[in-house]
Amino acid sequence: MLMKIVKWASLPVLLMGSIFSGFAAAYELQLDFAICLGALVVVERAISAKAYFWAAGFVAIAIVFCPMALANRVLLLTGCTGIVACATLYTASKRQPVRAVQASL
Repeated sequence: MLMKIVKWASLPVLLMGSIFSGFAAAYELQLDFAICLGALVVVERAISAKAYFWAAGFVAIAIVFCPMALANRVLLLTGCTGIVACATLYTASKRQPVRAVQASL
């Protein structure tokens, strides 16, 4: 129940913070860092609750508001995409066990 409340409360808070991050010129770096850190906390909670769809959404928020340079963010996003693609290919190529079929005589 607490996870559900935190998840639904953090999404509007992070989005409202992201809307006003451009207006906080003097504090933009700190606000971006707070948004990124908040998103990473929710990602950890979502993964432990096996809510992978929510975790992926908050990873995207964390990458967008990461206080790194744009080139580093692009490389980070490309690396995450490559890892997901490799994990998908590995999972798809694993052998599946064959069910034993009993012959009826």
